Amino acid sequence: MNSSPHQFLGRFNNYARQDFHSENMSRISSTPLLSPLYPKSPYHYIGSKLFLALFNPTDKSLQKLLPPELRPSDLKLAGLMFAKQPCKESGTFMESSVLVQCVFDNPETKQEEVGVYFPYAYADTDVALASGREMWGYPRKLAKISLNLRGDKLVATTVRGRNTLLKATCTLTDEGQWIDSGPNINIKMIPSVDGLGADVAAITTAYLTYDVKKGRSGSAEIEISSGPQDDLSTIEIENIMMGLYFDVDITVPQGKVVKKLSP
Repeated sequence: MNSSPHQFLGRFNNYARQDFHSENMSRISSTPLLSPLYPKSPYHYIGSKLFLALFNPTDKSLQKLLPPELRPSDLKLAGLMFAKQPCKESGTFMESSVLVQCVFDNPETKQEEVGVYFPYAYADTDVALASGREMWGYPRKLAKISLNLRGDKLVATTVRGRNTLLKATCTLTDEGQWIDSGPNINIKMIPSVDGLGADVAAITTAYLTYDVKKGRSGSAEIEISSGPQDDLSTIEIENIMMGLYFDVDITVPQGKVVKKLSP
């Protein structure tokens, strides 16, 4: 005997409610509980296009960009990152970020370690924005992001509203070598529901792995501007170094909590 739609829905809801019990919550990847926005990590980006425009920030800017728990590295290095990320698990998205090389204390090794901190980040889909913020702590905002290669000329932009916040161009003239700058580091913060402090406040790391297929490099130009809801005035460039463009496969693993912060 065939079941009616109402009978099927009733059985489904009974099954779903069982998953909401505390002992089964680890099986759920995200909300909505009945239709999660994104799957669990790890994520695999196959055939990514990644553009890095590297620069040396001023000492004053470096101090402002890094939170107190992180320290500048010996090499004053920062950059803009633009990427097309074809994620096998959650769909293709565009992202951009401001990156700052830094030093942190690794509680597992009891030693200092170099990593890359993300003071600003953007994405163009709700899945990428929410998963990045909620799992690893990437401070992503929605933006329109472009990455265009015509011949040897590479142009990338990040636009919110009518404001072009980030723009980088590069004329690719040489081969490019991958720079291993350690794990990605973020401050994961979820405000408390009562408006007092945060329910989650922690420094997180994610040790991404990269399979580089091809790399190119060249001279770069960078433009950074603030918008009504995006204060980027802390970024001051002392010297533009170079541009790097890679065809690469990336694996984004589950992250680790380095340090819990006072809410």
